[in-house]
Amino acid sequence: MQQIFAFITGSIVGSFLVLVADRWPRGEDWVGTPSHCTACGHRLGPAQMIPMVSYVLQAGRCVWCRVALPAHLWLGELGGGIVAVLAVTRSGGMAGTAALALFGWALVLLALLDARHLWLPDRVTLPLIVLGLGVESALPWPDLSQRVLGCALGWAALEGLRRGYRWLRGREGLGGGDPKLLAAIGAWLGISALPEVVLIAAIAGLGWATVQAARGRPAGGTAPIAFGTMLALAALIRLAAAPL
Repeated sequence: MQQIFAFITGSIVGSFLVLVADRWPRGEDWVGTPSHCTACGHRLGPAQMIPMVSYVLQAGRCVWCRVALPAHLWLGELGGGIVAVLAVTRSGGMAGTAALALFGWALVLLALLDARHLWLPDRVTLPLIVLGLGVESALPWPDLSQRVLGCALGWAALEGLRRGYRWLRGREGLGGGDPKLLAAIGAWLGISALPEVVLIAAIAGLGWATVQAARGRPAGGTAPIAFGTMLALAALIRLAAAPL
């Protein structure tokens, strides 16, 4: 019952994260503006805002203009629900649950922002680093030294790669937010998690590029890949599957 309640609560949070990811890059109000269809502008009623259920009942389309709804709507809601379940099952006590939920929901938001806008804002990644280094009392794993090392190495590895690529190729090959995101992941999960996270993210990125190429939309080269999304998803997978 606890996990069901957590999933429902988390999916509601995920719905809000989808809204933030849609409106923040455009400079729109997150809270004051009523939810509406971005295609026709029609205001959504309660029946159109039930996480995941509304998407299924509406067959993935707006009930007024019949425009197809983007998949990130239900994916963000699903991600928020999964994070909440992880938080209550992988932590000890109220403080640990709250800390893990905050970490996971921040990853969901960053994954959505990078996937849709290739943007990993400092206003999320930098506070996430500070919080990761400060939650040792709430989460007994790993210890602070492992978090500090994970944060430093995570940033240094990707920042060095980013600068090296730019020096060799004369163009950006990695966004400036990716090293900060990996630093935040290291600050929460410790240095031992970094190889797995980077490997999973790299495999996911390769898989995405392969799918895009098969669909006639080559990725890679000058076509950007949202590597921050891959890192965020990899961190969630590591959190769910690996011993801590």
